[in-house]
Amino acid sequence: MESKKNLSNERDRTPGNAPESSPTSGQTSGQTRPTSGTSTAPQRARELGNEIGSSAQQVYDQTRQAVNNAYEKTSETLTNTYDQAMSYGREHPGQLTLIAFGAGIGIGLLLASGFGGGRTRSTRIIEPVGNALTQIAMELFRR
Repeated sequence: MESKKNLSNERDRTPGNAPESSPTSGQTSGQTRPTSGTSTAPQRARELGNEIGSSAQQVYDQTRQAVNNAYEKTSETLTNTYDQAMSYGREHPGQLTLIAFGAGIGIGLLLASGFGGGRTRSTRIIEPVGNALTQIAMELFRR
């Protein structure tokens, strides 16, 4: 009789057969349990879910803040560039008109050559003209 009790006690003490709850250890199978000792699996799952949810919320907030900062910096930079272009246009209206005209011709030539298909006589003429207009526009900008 006593040998059967000893065997069952030894089996309960082995690492794989640890009891569900022990008032002195506070652990089960190597996993930490809450200090209350009355937590069930669904409650622990809810707690873990809440922890994961709060972590995800923090990551979302940080990402949102980073995107907002990037948007503000980009908006500020574009506004400054636009203001510089407008003031340059007011100071040098003739050069701005020539630049816009050259850019319009260049874009038109690019679009027209894209609809062609093969290399024709017009593309052999349009390409050097486009390059020349680009050079003119660049020279005006350098001044």
